[in-house]
Amino acid sequence: MAIVVALLFVAPLKASNYGYCEDCDEFRRKANEEYAQSMRERWEAFNAYKGEPEPVLPEPPQLFERDKDTPIPKQPNIITVCPIPSLGPAPMQPKPRPDVPQLPPWANIPKFSFTCYGTPCEVRLHNKMKFRLQGVSENAVADAWLHLSSKWSDALLEDCLSLKDKMALGDWAYLCLLRDLSQQYLGKGSNEATLMMVYLLAQSGYKVRIGQQKNRLIPLLPFDDVIYERSYITHKGESFYAIDKNEEGRVRMFNKAFTRGERVMSLRMDCPPKFAFKGSESRSFKAKRYPELSVTVSPNKNLLDFYEGYPCCMWMNYSWAGLSDDIKDRLYPMLRQGIAEQGQIEAANCILNFVQTAFKSRIDPALFGRERSLFADETFFYPFCDCEDRAILFSILVRDLLGLDVVLLYFPGHLATAVCYTEALEGTNFVFEGKTYYVCDPGHIGANVGELSARYAKETSTIYKL
Repeated sequence: MAIVVALLFVAPLKASNYGYCEDCDEFRRKANEEYAQSMRERWEAFNAYKGEPEPVLPEPPQLFERDKDTPIPKQPNIITVCPIPSLGPAPMQPKPRPDVPQLPPWANIPKFSFTCYGTPCEVRLHNKMKFRLQGVSENAVADAWLHLSSKWSDALLEDCLSLKDKMALGDWAYLCLLRDLSQQYLGKGSNEATLMMVYLLAQSGYKVRIGQQKNRLIPLLPFDDVIYERSYITHKGESFYAIDKNEEGRVRMFNKAFTRGERVMSLRMDCPPKFAFKGSESRSFKAKRYPELSVTVSPNKNLLDFYEGYPCCMWMNYSWAGLSDDIKDRLYPMLRQGIAEQGQIEAANCILNFVQTAFKSRIDPALFGRERSLFADETFFYPFCDCEDRAILFSILVRDLLGLDVVLLYFPGHLATAVCYTEALEGTNFVFEGKTYYVCDPGHIGANVGELSARYAKETSTIYKL
C-alpha cells in the first residue's frame, strides 16, 4: 500500500478525481513532516549570478519586396539541423476514481475568490490556512511548511490542479496562477505568499526550491530552457532561477527534493491559456494580392498581458502555442472560405501573401528597443511586426488550415519557413527526415511558395523542427 500511495503523490500534474483516502492523506502528511524536519537543518550557501541578458540576434534587414528581375535559386546551401530542446518526462497519470468515493470530513470548505490575468478564479481555501512567518530562519520556514501541509490544503491543491486543466495552463501560466492566488491571499510580495507558492508547486510535482537572501524568501526553479534577465544559482550543472528577482550575492537554498519524480518546468505551451476575454482595440487586415482575404479582430488584452511577461524563449515555443480561439473564430472562417476552391499550392500562396502584406513592417529595436519575438495573437495587436513574427504566424496557419508539416528555417539575421507539400511544384527545396520541404518566406514580400531570395542562396541555414 505504501508504494502505491507514494506514486500517487509523486507528480499529480492533473486534477485528481480521487475519493477521500485516509491512508493517502496520512502518507502525504507524513511526507511533509519529514520534509519540514529536513528543512530545519542549515541550508546550503550558493553564489547568485546576475541573469543573462536577452540574446540579440544579428539585426535582420527591413523586410524586402520581391525583385522580379532577380533569378530565383533552385537549391539552398547546406542545411544543418537544430535539435529540439528536451520537454521533460511525461506526467504521471492519476489513479482511477474508486467505485465508491468518500468525501473527507472537511469537504465543505469556504471558497476564496481571486483573479489571474483578469480571469475570476475560485478555490476552497480555509481561513485556517493563513499564517505569519516569524522571520526567515530554517525553523521558521519549517514551522510554516507544516502549517501549510495541514488537512485544509488537500482541497486547495485539488482545485488549483482543476483550474490548470480548465484554463489550459502551461507550466509558466500555472506558476502565475499560484503566484496570484498566494499574493492575493497572503499579501503581494510577502514572504508568506512566496512560501505558499513554493509549497503548492512542490505538491503539484514540480522541481522547486526555496532560497533565502537577507530577509527575503526566493522561489528557485530550473527550466527546460534558459530564462533571461533573472538571477540564478547553479548546482551540479543545473541552473535554478529566481523568477521574481535579478540580484547577485549569496543565497542560502534548501536543496532537497520533495518527491522522487520532480518535473522540471517547461516553457512550451500547446495552446494559449483560456483567460477571460477583454477586448483590445479592433484592427483590420487585408491581403494585397487577395483582397477578399480581409478580417477585423480584437485581441484579448488579458492574454496579451500574460504574453508581455513571458520569458524570452526559442522560436518553436511561439509556434507551438498557436492562436487563441478568440482570433481563430474570426480569422479561420474567412481564410477557409478564401482557399476552399483552390489546390494545395495556390491555397498556400494565398495564406503566404496574407501574412506578407496584411501587416506593417518594422524591426524589433525600432518598436520595442530590443529583440522580441511575438506570439501569434500579439502580431494582430501591435502596429508592426518583423520576419520572425511572420514566420511564426505562417507556420501556425499552415498546420491548422492545410494540415501540412512545416519547419522554421533560420538564415543569419532572417527567419523563414519551409513546408512539406504533397503536390508537385518547382522551387527551392531540400530533403529533411526523408521528406521534401519547399522554402516559403513570409518576410520576402510578394514571393511565392518555393521562392528564395538570392541574398540567402549562399547562406547556411538551420532547421528548427516543429
